[in-house]
Amino acid sequence: MTSNSPDPAEFPVLPGLPRQWTITTSDGRTVTGYLPPWAGDDPSEHNVPADQLADRLADIHHTARFPGQRINLYSAPGPTGRPTSQEIFSCTIDCTPYAFHPDPRMPVANVHLCEETWITDLDPDGLLNLAHLLRAQADRLDHEIRPALVSAITTWPTP
Repeated sequence: MTSNSPDPAEFPVLPGLPRQWTITTSDGRTVTGYLPPWAGDDPSEHNVPADQLADRLADIHHTARFPGQRINLYSAPGPTGRPTSQEIFSCTIDCTPYAFHPDPRMPVANVHLCEETWITDLDPDGLLNLAHLLRAQADRLDHEIRPALVSAITTWPTP
């Protein structure tokens, strides 16, 4: 995806101060790294077996969770056959700085559509495009589908 670099002033700063995590191995080596202010968990560890350091680094995953909206949905495995309240369009910002593949080493947004459904690895332009699509769909619901539904209801023959 190509994009122009946005002006940092366009984005809100997430709260908190930058921090550092530290992993110390059993043989005395110390590795430190940037722990973003938005990260929920600190991956710091001490006395890690030296031969497990690379795996521990690869497992470092920073995430921030943002709630979605609650709505009643039907789901195929639903035991009652009735709609259940589920959260839709929740989001996380994720970064795996020592991932084996370089793509997830930068923060990305992941949108959880509903149970077991995600839109993943969105860069800022991808997230903006999704926001535009969702706004367009909300406008369609409001300005096209709702009036069509009202018309369908008003023209429906009454018994």
